[in-house]
Amino acid sequence: MAEIQFIPNESFNATTENDLLDVDVELYKPEETATATLDPDSVASSLLTALQQSRLLTFEGEQLLFKRLNFLRFRANAIQVSMNPKRPSKKKLAELERLLTEVKSVRDNLAEANLRLVASITGKLAISREEFDEFFAEGNGILLYAIDKFDFSRGYRFSTYVTHAVQRHLYRFIDRRKKRSRREFACEPEILMNDITVAANPDVISDDEVKEAAAAVISKIDQTLDDRERFIIRGRFGLDGSGKGKTYSHLGEQLGLSKERVRQLFQRAIEKLGEVAKPFESTLAPM
Repeated sequence: MAEIQFIPNESFNATTENDLLDVDVELYKPEETATATLDPDSVASSLLTALQQSRLLTFEGEQLLFKRLNFLRFRANAIQVSMNPKRPSKKKLAELERLLTEVKSVRDNLAEANLRLVASITGKLAISREEFDEFFAEGNGILLYAIDKFDFSRGYRFSTYVTHAVQRHLYRFIDRRKKRSRREFACEPEILMNDITVAANPDVISDDEVKEAAAAVISKIDQTLDDRERFIIRGRFGLDGSGKGKTYSHLGEQLGLSKERVRQLFQRAIEKLGEVAKPFESTLAPM
């Protein structure tokens, strides 16, 4: 088996998994409160925005997740090294599999929390929807690579690190593509003489198409969400007949829950609706 890579830290030998679970840290930045009156078009727009946005990590949350990611890999590597490759212990194999499953979960959380950043960088460089999709895929690959290489102990924000990595990669990617295009068109003298630069026209998605996609997602609310989630989503986006979005605090008072618990349920509901929205990704993809 290949060696399990991790970023070492001197604290790992004295750390347990529970030390990185029972930590009083706010992982994600709070959502903005919704108080404005919403018309039907803005309801769709607000819901789509929520579906498109991944949660943003706090600095403390980011540090905790990166420490947990590398500690889990540290533990998994220690178990793998201690195993007999010819006759591995079933207990150790099970523990190794559990740790690697946890690793994937934490890594996915870090990736999802930085998708908005990659989309933002991509959107500034792409001139068409096709380019956006292509650059976004490239950027996501670099995002995952950056997660594996980031040393959280230096105290820097991951966003700064990954921004440089994604930008550098995309600039090189664009440069290589331009050079390849020049070689492909080298046999076309008239093109070289006129030094023509061709810019692709973006495929335009109409407002009606976006609204139809939003309506399709909204129609699945009752089938996809449980009672509390439906109440929160409808109240948050003014889909309860009031036409006015409610704050987490207001919804919490109605449900007898804390503001933070309502926020958690809202995020869970948005993630469920995000699965429903996948068939419409080409329409809802940010530009």
